[in-house]
Amino acid sequence: MPVTSWVGRGQIWAGDTPLACTIAIEQTGPMQVTVRAGSFATTGQRRRSRTTKEWEPWIEAPVTVTLAADRVVDLTSDPAHPVAYGVDLISDGMQTDVFVKRRVVGGEKYRDTPAGWTTVHALLFEFTLPPACADVNAVDIFALTVLPGFPPGTGPADWSQQTGGG
Repeated sequence: MPVTSWVGRGQIWAGDTPLACTIAIEQTGPMQVTVRAGSFATTGQRRRSRTTKEWEPWIEAPVTVTLAADRVVDLTSDPAHPVAYGVDLISDGMQTDVFVKRRVVGGEKYRDTPAGWTTVHALLFEFTLPPACADVNAVDIFALTVLPGFPPGTGPADWSQQTGGG
């Protein structure tokens, strides 16, 4: 099964934040993945000051969104060009859905998120199908996986790495 998650490629640690995700993605056919129903709890958005390097106050309040039903994503390749895909979790404040981004590499850009909807988080990070691809088993596809807490540490410097504080 090519859908996976690695540190730096989809796998992140929640730390001591309310970040959590029960949405799972699996390959369900040679050219198909299914986004399984679940919820995603965001921490809100925060950013680090470029001048003081301190964390600034929350821009948005944390929120939980729920994808109520599974979503099937059929993947199609191009006979002559690589095709890039990505899948985002989106919300319009009342509903939650997935937004499938597809573009021919070198020939087009992703279309914009539909009007009135905002991106909550990437679920499948960009991956590329080779020309004439008929089976995604040979393609690395990285999905969001949120692990609770922090990974085991080996020393004081780990806090910076685990929290992004460094």
